[in-house]
Amino acid sequence: MNNGEMKKAFAATIAGSDPSAGAGLQVDLKTMTACGVWGMTVVAALTAQNANHVIDASSVEGNFIKEEIKALEEDFEIGCYKTGMLKNAPTVKAVAEALPKGRKLVVDPVLLATKEYRLLDEAGQNKLVTDLLPITTVVTPNIPEATLISGIKVNDAESMEQAAFWFLDQGAEAAIVKGGHAKFRLGTDVYVDKQGVMLVEAEVAPFTDVHGSGCCYASAIAAHIALGLPVREAVFEAKKFVNGAIKYSWEYAPGLRTMNPGWQQHKTYYKRE
Repeated sequence: MNNGEMKKAFAATIAGSDPSAGAGLQVDLKTMTACGVWGMTVVAALTAQNANHVIDASSVEGNFIKEEIKALEEDFEIGCYKTGMLKNAPTVKAVAEALPKGRKLVVDPVLLATKEYRLLDEAGQNKLVTDLLPITTVVTPNIPEATLISGIKVNDAESMEQAAFWFLDQGAEAAIVKGGHAKFRLGTDVYVDKQGVMLVEAEVAPFTDVHGSGCCYASAIAAHIALGLPVREAVFEAKKFVNGAIKYSWEYAPGLRTMNPGWQQHKTYYKRE
């Protein structure tokens, strides 16, 4: 900051649209804004979903995604990109080809929706490894994603670190394996880079069904990188941000009021950025 002026910083998310605005492009944009950067969006996929489930999804044509990125690059100095849902291999390929060399990139390897809907097909998953990881600043899989992508069964602290280092072996500069699904080290993320291992801890929420928390975390990391923080510091700041967002989240039981007589026992929490 100079003379009381806020630093002008720009970050962009390349992901899928969530009409309920609890995840995807919508929560990415809200998160980036709350973190103090001008957030922008590249629409890579469309979904028909709410907080309860994904009904359907569709990809955006690869050349159009390239044009979206090209348009942003003509007008903005983007400090960091973040990817989320990419749907398939042509989408991943288009993104990898369109991103300018040397740009900071946070990859949230979104494979499955919370309710087990596949958001990136197997060919796209393979393309993510071969095309995106080598240009990635930090990748942020949760435990199921880390297991599926690396082939390492993550079921204890040691395998969690092994999976994180696997992502470095594929070319990523840093990796975080998130501990939200871990019974053995609940709430603690494992961050690794060339300097070694760092544990990122936070208060564990008394509920687990938080819509879009992974999108929020990755977007907060991207925002803080765009603000000029080193990656390790950006991760710590993002962890504090998403922990606060979860702690003060909205409690809601969408759709289940009519779909399920027992909806009171199935509540989803929306983050308040």
